[in-house]
Amino acid sequence: MAARKTSLRDLAARSKKDGLAAANPGPVAGRIAELDPNLVHAGGVEDRLDISNDEIEILAESLRSAGQRVPIQVRPHPSRPGEYQIVAGRRRLAACKSAGLQVRAEIQDLNDVAVVIGQAIENIAREDLSYIERARLAARMVDEVGIPAAELDTAFSCGKTDRSRYLKIGRGVPDDILSFIGKAPGIGRPRWERLVAQIEIDETSLPRMRAELAAANTKDGNLTSSDARFGLVSHAAFQAGASKVPPQQAEKSGGEIWVPSYDKPVGNIKRTGKGVQMTFSESPKPGFLDWLAENGQLAATYMLREYEAYRTDEKMSQAVNDDESGE
Repeated sequence: MAARKTSLRDLAARSKKDGLAAANPGPVAGRIAELDPNLVHAGGVEDRLDISNDEIEILAESLRSAGQRVPIQVRPHPSRPGEYQIVAGRRRLAACKSAGLQVRAEIQDLNDVAVVIGQAIENIAREDLSYIERARLAARMVDEVGIPAAELDTAFSCGKTDRSRYLKIGRGVPDDILSFIGKAPGIGRPRWERLVAQIEIDETSLPRMRAELAAANTKDGNLTSSDARFGLVSHAAFQAGASKVPPQQAEKSGGEIWVPSYDKPVGNIKRTGKGVQMTFSESPKPGFLDWLAENGQLAATYMLREYEAYRTDEKMSQAVNDDESGE
């Protein structure tokens, strides 16, 4: 934890060297001060998909009885003298407002990029962001703030592969669908990755998802779990059947294996008396067949996990349908 706090101080020092400290009459930057929470405004990028009022009220009651031990982090507001922007600690700020308390804040001089990176470092450090919240935050940092993608490696303590996954998944699901699903704390990377892949290769999946979303929004009391809402939407994405081949090709392909972006099949799959046989006649990528020959066990393990995730989504969707039919 100490290393991450040092990182934030380094960001502040770097901002000062760049001459970006805002002129702001009030407590000196780098100090802890008690502020009116109404003078602290939104800053950075939104990093949470849903924060319940109950959660805020529980924290507010704790602050009333035990006080605020961990300060929030703010920077001087760039256009409102005497006021501030939040860097980290949005829930504590909301709870202080609800409790009618002054908020303890550490004031740092940070430029816009440093604000967002600092926000990510603090929130990732607490390890309470779900996977999709991390992915969405990463995508917004790059696409909306203009932070170089390589900077994510520090903010998220990740490497190039995980960074690419964050960006692909964070960009892959539209905001209206994410807002409906929420943070989905029990849904990890593989299932989000699978959903994004389905959206990419099946242009009919998004209309089905939105239709399911619209129908679900008309009924109160259903889908109270964020994970259940993911299950409903994911089930709709795959509802049209397992085939990912365009209809005009599907009629001719039979048991052919099609890979997105290829204009011809790369192999065949068929059910036999002994099981299922997959034959690749052409490699989708150079060296793939050699890799597959050496890593067949890995491929089988991945397919089994995909099936288990699919069955979980089906069970969630069935549970929702059972609840609705019993109303």
